[in-house]
Amino acid sequence: MHLKELLEITDTTERDRLLRRAFSPYTAMIDITGSEAVALIILLNLTYRKNQVDDLLDKQLAKQALKSEDHINKCIKEIAWFHTHNLKYPDIRVSKQNLAVEPPLLHSYVLSSANYPKAYGWSHDSAKVNVAKLFISYFKWQDEDCCLAQALATYSNNWKAAFTSLGLSVKAYKSLCGTVKGELYEEVIPDSIDRYSRQVRIPYYAGYVAVTPVISHVVQSKIQQAAIEKQARFTKLEFTRPASVSMLAASLGGVVNVLNYPPDIRTKYHGLSNSRQFKLNNGQTVFNVEALLKPELIKALEGIIFSNNALALKQRRQQKVKNIKELRNTLLEWFSPVFEWRLDVIENGDDLEQLESASDQLEYKILSLPDNELPSLTIPLFRLLNEMLGSVSMTQRYAFHPKLMSPLKAALQWLLINLTNQKNELVEEDDEHYRYLHLSGIRVFDAQALSNPYCSGIPSLTAVWGMLHSYQRKLNEALGTNLRFTSFSWFIKDYAAVAGKKLPELSLQGAQQNKLKRPGIIDGKYCDLAFDLIVHIDGYDDDLQAVDSEPDILKAHFPSNFAGGVMHQPELTSNVNWCCLYSNENQLFEKLRRLPLSGCWVMPTDHKIEDLDELLLLLNNDSKLSPSMMGYLLLTEPKARVGALEKLHCYAEPAIGVVKYETAISIRLKGISNYFKTSFWMLDAREKFMLMKKV
Repeated sequence: MHLKELLEITDTTERDRLLRRAFSPYTAMIDITGSEAVALIILLNLTYRKNQVDDLLDKQLAKQALKSEDHINKCIKEIAWFHTHNLKYPDIRVSKQNLAVEPPLLHSYVLSSANYPKAYGWSHDSAKVNVAKLFISYFKWQDEDCCLAQALATYSNNWKAAFTSLGLSVKAYKSLCGTVKGELYEEVIPDSIDRYSRQVRIPYYAGYVAVTPVISHVVQSKIQQAAIEKQARFTKLEFTRPASVSMLAASLGGVVNVLNYPPDIRTKYHGLSNSRQFKLNNGQTVFNVEALLKPELIKALEGIIFSNNALALKQRRQQKVKNIKELRNTLLEWFSPVFEWRLDVIENGDDLEQLESASDQLEYKILSLPDNELPSLTIPLFRLLNEMLGSVSMTQRYAFHPKLMSPLKAALQWLLINLTNQKNELVEEDDEHYRYLHLSGIRVFDAQALSNPYCSGIPSLTAVWGMLHSYQRKLNEALGTNLRFTSFSWFIKDYAAVAGKKLPELSLQGAQQNKLKRPGIIDGKYCDLAFDLIVHIDGYDDDLQAVDSEPDILKAHFPSNFAGGVMHQPELTSNVNWCCLYSNENQLFEKLRRLPLSGCWVMPTDHKIEDLDELLLLLNNDSKLSPSMMGYLLLTEPKARVGALEKLHCYAEPAIGVVKYETAISIRLKGISNYFKTSFWMLDAREKFMLMKKV
């Protein structure tokens, strides 16, 4: 949008509202090329409080601001507080520090400020939030995004004409440009660490480095712009003193959006009315009908019906493969409750006599027939599927659709054949020295659901790795060994968001740290979850035998904290052996293949990300994908700083990557080899980054 379009609005109140919005950091840049003089008037008038300005196009008020040396000097002083990464987010108690650096190293599999041109934000004294707007408000000028401070640093003739039109002499303009350029530092890095800045210890060469995570202004502003345009799923964080946080938070009224992609964990069967047996005996279906209402299925069915609309043969083939894959995944979810029941019958010897009253129903036949006869149920299952599609208005048009008959039959036949052919081929054992530690049914309460400042959902992968690293250190200290927890696989059994805000505990506050009181509430997102962890352990034979001989020591040194929450083993009444060591992958997978089908695996992906738009496109096209914390990209060289937890300290930017929530039935179908090749995460720690990746 060009500024001229907004200037055509005659209603002053509405025009001012839209102009303030246009120059805010949470909206797309407005083009001011050719309208520099008007833009300057607006920017000068934005430095006053809202109740002092009747019209943002008031030229006399702008001239008054420009002539006031004291006023302009206040604006110039705030340039020193421009940042690329905000040290005061989310804790405004961090003070007298600023960070302005070049973007980190570009990495194709994560999103960071390296994916965008360098841009500045502002955070300082909340009383100065208005005067800072003159030089920090961004706009599009000559096809580039910039702020007035960056434009003046080029001594542009266009802006010289704009300033002289408001009564500023050419000499004064050149002096202003020089002053602004001198105040706009390319790099500002604190020499000490504020006591309220967070620090994380991460392995670095032979020791550790203390890392302070800092949020990128440009990435956060792009996310706010996407939230305003409703391009994805978001949740809100509220700040009670937004002007103290940043210009961006102040312009949003303290309501900051973060991407919200929690795992979709289906509720399991609880109580008589929801039990499978009750449903079947009362003529209700046990199939997961909700899976048929997912927009991904409707999109896939539409794609199959209109598959010939693509221009090229290659496009048609790609669309067909994608649609068939989505169709199979949805039918797996639809079929999974019955399949899980069948496994219970086969493996636990559940009695079918109580179900004889429902022996004519399809579910009973699926439970009772041997594996080799299951494919014979393709036609009855196909009929039932179409009846369910026809019973809902949203999917009614797809029931018995002529172009869907063959694909649906083929997908159901594939499902029935592959469910009985479990692909549990034995993995050949090699001579490598390793063990697998299976932690089952671990419960965590009030864990941090904000994996980084941009994303809400599951706790971060780095939090899992950090917890396991702490576990490794404690275990090695107790046994005198050198075991290494090299990688892990993560299965989430249950997940629930925790509502409300956490009241901070009492602590010593104030400049002298001599007043016992509660700090201000910092809003966050929290969750309760239950999960399984499979940890790959490397070590020498003697070390592995030491842990084999003392299995109880694994339980004794199990960590009690995870992602800021409290971690517990399963309840004693569950009688679960929750901490098991395996030296054989086949034995381990035999147990993993029976994990509840309602849960999901957190899987690595190979998706490359060029910018936020591409990330959101991926998320919108595949509901199983989720943005999450992938690690840190270093912004500064590690060096000694006052207040650091380690000898070396650096500032780093949290990176956004993509994980995939794979259903348990999907991993079971793909077999043991696929699981051990694709499901494990490790930390890739290098000189310029520390990122989680697939093993």
